[in-house]
Amino acid sequence: MQKNLILAVVLSSVVYIGWYSFMEKKIQPQKAQQEQAQPQPAAQPPAAQPATPAASSDLLKEAQALLKEANALDTSAPEKTAKYSGVPAEKLTTFAEAGKARYAFFIPNASLASVVYQGPVAPVELIPVSGQGFFNTTLPGDFKLKTNTGKTLEFVAQQGGLRITKKFVLDADNGMNFLEIEAVNTSAAHQALAPWELRLGPGLDTVKSEMKENESELKAVYTYKQEGRKHPTLKEIEDDEPADQDWVWTGLNNRYFLTALADANFGNTRPFRRDETVGDKKEVPSLIIPMPGAHLAPGQKISWTSRFYIGPKDYEGLKALGYGLDRAVDFGFFAPIAKLANSSLAYFYKLTGNYGVAIIILSVLIQLLLTPLSYKSYKAMAVMKKIQPEMQAIQKRYKEDPKRMNQEVMDLYKRHGTNPLGGCLPMLLQIPVFFALFTALKNSWSLHGANFVFWIKDLSAKDPYYVLPLIMGGIMFLQQHLSPQTSDPAQAAMMKWMPVIFTFMFLTFPSGLVLYWLINSTWGFAQSMYLQKKMA
Repeated sequence: MQKNLILAVVLSSVVYIGWYSFMEKKIQPQKAQQEQAQPQPAAQPPAAQPATPAASSDLLKEAQALLKEANALDTSAPEKTAKYSGVPAEKLTTFAEAGKARYAFFIPNASLASVVYQGPVAPVELIPVSGQGFFNTTLPGDFKLKTNTGKTLEFVAQQGGLRITKKFVLDADNGMNFLEIEAVNTSAAHQALAPWELRLGPGLDTVKSEMKENESELKAVYTYKQEGRKHPTLKEIEDDEPADQDWVWTGLNNRYFLTALADANFGNTRPFRRDETVGDKKEVPSLIIPMPGAHLAPGQKISWTSRFYIGPKDYEGLKALGYGLDRAVDFGFFAPIAKLANSSLAYFYKLTGNYGVAIIILSVLIQLLLTPLSYKSYKAMAVMKKIQPEMQAIQKRYKEDPKRMNQEVMDLYKRHGTNPLGGCLPMLLQIPVFFALFTALKNSWSLHGANFVFWIKDLSAKDPYYVLPLIMGGIMFLQQHLSPQTSDPAQAAMMKWMPVIFTFMFLTFPSGLVLYWLINSTWGFAQSMYLQKKMA
C-alpha cells in the first residue's frame, strides 16, 4: 500500500507538469455558422506602408517598421487597402509614447494599430493586425485626427447628422489609460444610431520565446463579483457564447500580457468571443462588446467611457492598479502558497539583486522547513523495507485467513513503530508546495529577462545549453539510487525511470524553474546520504 501511494505521488507530479506544459492546447471548433449570425464589423482599412521622412525620429522609424510588418499579415480584406491606396502615410497613422510603451494609431478607424512595449529582453509588439487595431468600432464614418498632444489623442468622424468622437488618454506610467466614445446629433432632426460593436483583438502577441505556445495560452476572459468572495472571479469566455455575468473587467490574456477594459459605463453589455483568422490561417480570439443602438434628439449627446490596460502581467503592478486585474495572473489551484512564494521571491530579489539567487534562497528555506517531514518519510520507508520479509511471511502463512493476516500485520507495524502511510503522508504534504512553486515560477513576469550567471541570461527561457536540466537529472538519479527501494520489481523500475522522465520534461522548461528543482534535488541527495549513514 505504501509503495503504491509513493508511486501515485510521483506519477501525479509527472501528470501535473506534463498537462500544464504540453497538454494545455485546445482544439477550437469552427465558428463559421455562428459568425454569420453575429453582426460583422464595418470594413476597416489596413494602414498603408509608412514612408520614412529624412527628419523622422527613432520612434517614428521603429513604429513604421512594425506597422509595415504587421500590415503584411492583414490579408482579411484586400478591398480595404484599395480604399486608401495613394494616401500619404502621415494621413493614416499617428504616434504617441508613454512610459515604456510606444503607440501607433490608425486614423481612419481611430484604433490602436501598434503597441510596442519595451520589455527587459527586447521590444514586444502586442498587436498582431495593425489594419484592424484594438478598440476598433463599427460606428459609422471615417475618422480624422483632431488632437495629438503626445498623451491625449482625439479623433472625429462625421456621418450625416451624427458626429462621433473617440478620445484616448495614455497613462505616463503604463497604468490605466482612458477611453471615451461620444455620439452627438449635430442636425435639426432626430438621428438613429444603429447597434455597434467595440473590439479588442484579434489576438494578443507576446515575447518571442512564448510565440509558439501563445496559441494555446491566449484566452478571452472576464471577471465578475461572486457572492461570498472578496475578490472578483476570473472566467474564460469560450466559443461564441456571451459572458453570463455582469463583468468587472474583460479582456484578452496570455501568459505574460493582458489587455483589459475596466470601470466601463457600458450598461449591462455582455462581451463575447469571436475567433478570427490571422496570418498563416491560425484562428485567434477577438473580444467583442456589443452596444445597443439609440435615437438622438437634435443636440443630444451620448458618451461611453472606460479605463483600459495593455501591458505585462506583473502581479504586484496589476494589484496596485486595482479593479482585480491581478486575477489575470494564474497561480493555479494552490494560489495562496504560490502568491506567498511570489512575494518571497520579490523580497529576496530586493536583498540580492539577482532572481537566480532569490530562487536558491527560497528553495533552501523551503527544504529546511520540510526537513522534519522528509526525515520521517525516509525513516518510515527504511523501516518498511526492513520488515518486508516478515510481512511476506505473514501474508503467506495466513493467506486463507484475511482477518488474522490483517491483525498480524498491524501487530508487526506496532512492534516496529511504523505504519504503511508513514512514508507517504509527509510526501503528500509537500505536493502542494511543489505545485504552487511550479506555477508561480512558470508564470512570473519578473523572471522574464532576469539574468542569473554566465550563460543563463533569461530565467523565463529554457537553458540554451541544457546544462541545468542535465545536472538535475544526474543528481536525481543518484538520489534515487540512495533512497530505500521498493520490493516490487515493476514499481522499482518505474521509480528508476523517473529521473530520465523529469530530465526530458525539464529540457524546455524556464531555467528559473529548473534551478529550483536542481536545488531541491541537490538538497534531497545530500539529505539521503546523511540519513543513510545515520540509519546504517
